[in-house]
Amino acid sequence: MAQETWPGIVVRCTTSEDGTTPRSASSNSPDILISGTTPYEDPAFLEDPANYGQSYPNSLYIGLPNYLYVRGKNYTDATLEGNWNLFFAEPNILLYPYLWEQNQLATSAGDKNPPFTIEAGAIGASTDPFTWVPPNVSDHYCLVAVAATPDHGNPVSGVNNINSLAEVMSNNANIAQRNVQMIRGNVPQVVSQARYDQGSEGATVDLAVVFSNIPKGSSYTISSGTPLDGMALSHSDSNTQDNNFKYAWTDLEIPAQWVTMFNYTLTFGSDWSGIPPDAIPSVEIRGELVQEDGDPLYHLGVDATDPATGRTRMSSRGGPVRLVTVGSVKTIMPDVEPS
Repeated sequence: MAQETWPGIVVRCTTSEDGTTPRSASSNSPDILISGTTPYEDPAFLEDPANYGQSYPNSLYIGLPNYLYVRGKNYTDATLEGNWNLFFAEPNILLYPYLWEQNQLATSAGDKNPPFTIEAGAIGASTDPFTWVPPNVSDHYCLVAVAATPDHGNPVSGVNNINSLAEVMSNNANIAQRNVQMIRGNVPQVVSQARYDQGSEGATVDLAVVFSNIPKGSSYTISSGTPLDGMALSHSDSNTQDNNFKYAWTDLEIPAQWVTMFNYTLTFGSDWSGIPPDAIPSVEIRGELVQEDGDPLYHLGVDATDPATGRTRMSSRGGPVRLVTVGSVKTIMPDVEPS
């Protein structure tokens, strides 16, 4: 499928985006920025092209005022006007709009729809930050940003099934998510969780866990107690042998309305060899829609490999299986250091 320049404002899923669609959906947007409990002194630096490759990660402080910004770029040849929108939700792997549309944030001036005017080729940002005191009902939250223009509003409004969510997130570049959970402190063990809600339509799905920059000799358990086809999902390893690896439950037939909570515990090992000094450990759990040749969203996917063997997965039709990432929650541990 040919790439097309998005005719609105692009809010990126990843720093590698170039303003075209379809794109690979991710839930770690570099264009949703948190400055912490104090606003940026001069947020105009977010509009500097020299800083466009930076995501400026920071912590979200529960129960305290936080300042948040949305950034976007106009890849068209015309000036575009519209409004920034920002929403929050508790951590969910699949962020259907009914989980967050009622949770719209406002700026320091009380505006839920701050306007923007962005010239052709330029970068814009919500320089009057969105202000939010996250309630103490969750350790972490997910954020959803939309750059709405007259021709392109909230593209997922009304979506409640996984196929439509995958298609809309791939084909619309004015919406992005940041589902990052920050674990602060040099802790020996991390405990976290993420909710999964299948929505109104059953589908074949991979549920994958991606480990990055993990010391060898670590141990982990990830599990969900809600039965799926009569069995709970659970996997453990008491002595990991790689720094970067993936585990996945593949080709799951998940029925409509299936809801569960994944809990994961990671205890760090002592062998940090092979991990660059500035690399940050992380664990990401994501939902990947399985597509075979002939399925409607096959063109949006990437070829799947078997997590155990690394070989290309082949479908019953004889062609490679492809995966479309629909959503994820990523836990990062920026303060963990070798003991």
